[in-house]
Amino acid sequence: MTHTPEAWASIRARYEAATETVAQIAADVAMTPHRLILRARAEGWLLRSSGKAKTQTTRDTIKRLKELLQNRLTQLESQLTAIGEEVNALASERDIRATNTLVRTLEKVLELEHKERKQRSQRARQNRKLNDAERDELTRRIENLRMEQQEICEANPTEDGAEDAVGLDGLGETRSASA
Repeated sequence: MTHTPEAWASIRARYEAATETVAQIAADVAMTPHRLILRARAEGWLLRSSGKAKTQTTRDTIKRLKELLQNRLTQLESQLTAIGEEVNALASERDIRATNTLVRTLEKVLELEHKERKQRSQRARQNRKLNDAERDELTRRIENLRMEQQEICEANPTEDGAEDAVGLDGLGETRSASA
């Protein structure tokens, strides 16, 4: 289906707004989600956020929370020092509650960050295990090919009694009877 430039502008706006899924937009415009994503990349549309963007955002949030907490603690310390005995109990309690809320929020964010790191570490270990299994399988297959090569050499000795060295690429090829 061919779309007009105005239709593509509307599709792009919907895509970049990210209020609908790519699948929903693609279904509405009679194309596959994959084709829509390819078009978005090709035309330089604002791409949807990836895992890396979320990680960076989490780091930024933690950094901002730490800075906010530091600033708030500094403010409380200066207020307590400046006011001394005339501290307004109500204002002081309100400030302490706000600081406690910041601390609890920071603890939760740090806990989430720790869980995310742990999950990434587990995925990395799982990928290493898969890679090890693939290497082991390749090693087994190469060893089988070497054994086949050795069997072929033993079954077909040359005229002078020496075994013919056949490379791995020679396996499966038929030898000429004149050898």
